[in-house]
Amino acid sequence: MKRWPRGFSYIAIIPFFASLILCGFLISMAIIGRADIQKLQIEQLILEKDIRINEIISRLLYKTQALAAIVIQGNGDVKNFDQIAPIIAADDPEILNVLLAPDGIVSKVYPLYGNEAIIGWNLFGEGEGNVEAIAARDSGGLLMGGPFNVIQGGQVLVGRLPVYINTPDEARKFWGLVSVTLKFPRILEDMGLETLAARGFAYELWRINPDTSEKQVISYNYEHAKPKSRFVEKQINILNAVWFLKVWSVYTWYNHAENWIFIVVGFFICFLVLFVIQNNFELRQMKSFFEKMAEIDPVTCIYNRRYLDENLKRVISSLSRSDGTLSLLMIDVDLFKNYNDAYGHSKGDICLRTIADVLSKSLLRADDFVTRYGGEEFVVVLPNVNENGACMVADRLLDSIRNRGIPHEASSVANYITISIGVTTGTVLHTYTGDNYIQRADKALYMSKQNGRDKYTFLPL
Repeated sequence: MKRWPRGFSYIAIIPFFASLILCGFLISMAIIGRADIQKLQIEQLILEKDIRINEIISRLLYKTQALAAIVIQGNGDVKNFDQIAPIIAADDPEILNVLLAPDGIVSKVYPLYGNEAIIGWNLFGEGEGNVEAIAARDSGGLLMGGPFNVIQGGQVLVGRLPVYINTPDEARKFWGLVSVTLKFPRILEDMGLETLAARGFAYELWRINPDTSEKQVISYNYEHAKPKSRFVEKQINILNAVWFLKVWSVYTWYNHAENWIFIVVGFFICFLVLFVIQNNFELRQMKSFFEKMAEIDPVTCIYNRRYLDENLKRVISSLSRSDGTLSLLMIDVDLFKNYNDAYGHSKGDICLRTIADVLSKSLLRADDFVTRYGGEEFVVVLPNVNENGACMVADRLLDSIRNRGIPHEASSVANYITISIGVTTGTVLHTYTGDNYIQRADKALYMSKQNGRDKYTFLPL
């Protein structure tokens, strides 16, 4: 039998190449599977950072609501600003200042020392960050802006909330903006982005600057790790602002010793097959877990707003084909800020979990569901329920919360936690969206709060 030099057989070369091809294929699948697992790990990290960033910034910037309350309670008179502002900014070193800007002109700021230069500054004029101030005014809701340069020096993040008051001539007149300014990059220290580097990942946090319409890098750690391989980039929505977090591994496949081990021991085909199958199983398991995790609110352990938006579309699409009826309840925990101030935010989270549990257990049909809409607000969706049924559910929810008897000594409504509810019902048309129901229920909720709280108000769609 003819042989290759040094004893290689002509016949042996065929199974050699066949084994080489098979092992090469299996090893390639193993490397790709590992890369997919790493991608899911990155997605999990981004999700965790999304929650962390939103938690930190929202907690600080929602203090604009306290500033807005000063203006609204005084019907535009802000004489007690100097007494309230220090309380709002207390114990939060990330806060640079809080300010009031009637008609967009800064008139009051705390602390004044070091911030004198912004007194009289026109937030709707020219200057960095003013495009976002105009956007906050036009949006009607809390809007985060920045980071951008300020005239005092350095960069900041800001939360701006438009305030409306009632006047003899106009029921809802734009008064101006209230704002909370955060130190930047000091605020980044609390977000824990450095843990990405500790786990072998590079990252880039960026946004589109509204002033220039160009990419603005907010934070990064890739001086020595430019992206050369697969990366994951996700959008982070923070108080009507949009950031992007891009994450990738600083290592490529040949930096992992185990990949070389797979190559060396490639003839153990059965073990490689097992490895690939296990990897694929883990991929499916992890993907399913993370998809479900993305729809659950981490504080209350019920569905979150993302689930509401997606599922409400499905419900409306289904009911519109049969002229079905949809009812929606918007629920707000009465004077919850007072509860947090009196008992602390950790007790506040426990309270929200308890309320969510009570609401969930009070829904008797499988198709009904409750979600956390944001802050202390919840939404209940009742497919194929008419006005009478929706009002009965609202009464049951009110009684369930009252009967739970969660102490709330800081409430002016009762000495226990109460809720206010806005109810709406309508025959579903294909032109309707979830926002139509939410806005109507929100208006009804506003009427409930205006009329003393601890009650529901019904408004047909």
